[in-house]
Amino acid sequence: MTEAAGPAPLIALRGAEKSFGAVRALAGVDFAIRAGECVGLVGHNGAGKSTLVNILNGGLAPDAGAILLAGRDATAGFDIRAARAQGVRCVFQELSLCPNLTVAENARIFHAGLGGWNWRARAAGLMRALLDVIFPGHGVATGAAVGDLGLTERQMVEIAVAFLEVDVAPRVVVLDEPTSSLDGRRAADLVAHVRRFTAAGGGVVFIS
Repeated sequence: MTEAAGPAPLIALRGAEKSFGAVRALAGVDFAIRAGECVGLVGHNGAGKSTLVNILNGGLAPDAGAILLAGRDATAGFDIRAARAQGVRCVFQELSLCPNLTVAENARIFHAGLGGWNWRARAAGLMRALLDVIFPGHGVATGAAVGDLGLTERQMVEIAVAFLEVDVAPRVVVLDEPTSSLDGRRAADLVAHVRRFTAAGGGVVFIS
């Protein structure tokens, strides 16, 4: 894509290439997400969407090309920890929550800043407040084990964990088929939150 004038993108790929054996998943891809943007990433299975997302979130290193954060080359050493430290979050289609842990405990796993005395109560309070904002009337008990929740409730929790602000504010959130387990009402709730998030300067990649 051709860069428009203005501030540097929150995150960008330049000439990204990735192959798995003889399969070339990405061939010189340019991709950028700016503050205030929600970018749709649409394609059939095998088009390279997951590979691109895994490079954005630090799960994969590109074979060639560059990863830029606010215009700075961050390719060397860019991994999941580095991505999260820069506010890059991802909600995958396959949920990543631990079913044997509570909602609050899952939040602690993804946000190390929730440690310390009485962290469970703090985590529960933050998750409850954010769920209230994103999904009003959600009915999710933050002390419940995730394995005891319905699929829609688990999806709502996964989304809230990604948008949760503890030590580092989310700046770019990648949503991979986020409405696949949500009904019409909850999908509309999520879209409304995406609009609020981007209006405040965040960036969202919406995959379908």
